[in-house]
Amino acid sequence: MATTLNLDIAQELDITVRKGDNFSFTVTVKDSNGDAVDISPGNYTFNIDVRTSTDRSSRDNVVLSSAGIPGGLTATGAADGTLTIEGGVIAMDNIQEGSYVYDIQSFKADTSFYQTWFFGQFIVNADITDYNA
Repeated sequence: MATTLNLDIAQELDITVRKGDNFSFTVTVKDSNGDAVDISPGNYTFNIDVRTSTDRSSRDNVVLSSAGIPGGLTATGAADGTLTIEGGVIAMDNIQEGSYVYDIQSFKADTSFYQTWFFGQFIVNADITDYNA
């Protein structure tokens, strides 16, 4: 008989972007039956932090975020289960190239339930052209 209960559903998803470029990607969230989950804004909200380390004791190591300062990221869910993550050009121009960590945490409004769905490396590659030139 098993004696382990693992409630960590987070999936590792490493992301590589380029400094000074917008980015946008979409993932589809499905339940255990393979059906898309309605993650529209009335049902769920999402927070994302990109940090220099996994230390969450303060926000001093946050380099991008969907909540608070610094901002620059958005996460928008839809009824068809698609979760779209976007980074703005100004925020992406201000981040230094390098390797960071991130996660995406969901909040289900009707149950006040928080759960991390995705995590991984957030790699920023150097860019040559200045979008502002």
